[in-house]
Amino acid sequence: MPSATKTIQACALAAALALPPAMATAAEGMRLEGDIGLAVLHTPSEVRGERARYVAVPYVSASYGPLFARIDTFGLQVLPLGYGHVEVVGQIRSDGYDAVGLQHRRDATPLGIGTLQITPVGAFGLHVLRDFGRSGGTLAQLRYLAELRLGRLTIYPEFGAEYQSRAYTGYYAGTTAADAAFVGRDYQPRAAVNPYLGALVEIPLRDRWYTNVYLRRTVVDDTIARSPLVANRHRDSGLIALAYRF
Repeated sequence: MPSATKTIQACALAAALALPPAMATAAEGMRLEGDIGLAVLHTPSEVRGERARYVAVPYVSASYGPLFARIDTFGLQVLPLGYGHVEVVGQIRSDGYDAVGLQHRRDATPLGIGTLQITPVGAFGLHVLRDFGRSGGTLAQLRYLAELRLGRLTIYPEFGAEYQSRAYTGYYAGTTAADAAFVGRDYQPRAAVNPYLGALVEIPLRDRWYTNVYLRRTVVDDTIARSPLVANRHRDSGLIALAYRF
């Protein structure tokens, strides 16, 4: 996924250049904390005729002062809030497709604000994002993560939901004139809410090396599932990573 790697690098550089002088000076004493390595990512598609993809990608779940990356989410902490911060965030998405007979859809480019609150009873995350790509739609994401220790393993169960505006679902699951001619039916979905369940399993190897396995099942909203472009009601994604902990 070269484009994803370039996006991460560009956004991290832009965030670093945007630091105020006082923060830039303080950055000299900051240090890298977290996991960095390489992952194999499985990205499915519910679109008819589109195959699941397996790609090797950088794996980053780390922070450097106010800068952070959390697998597919990256950004800058700008203001303390409760158990966390107000954050300016962006995401790497793989909603785009190039299926036979259907008009090409590009991946989204979502940017917005959010927060991650790491409380005594678990972590709560909230993001509100605008797609600056072709859809021009809005995403709102709510998630909860717990922590369970089983011997040497640490498991982080996760559940959440993502709201997608009508503009977003219309771009990815709605038919264009060419699509309608190919599938024999015109369809325009409404706004959608897609709930999901996931889990991250952390397996220590030796010294500071870890294997991380992440699995997620997303249930597609009815308004998306009824689209003639959509073949699957469930979307199962995951990754396996080898990472070094700083």
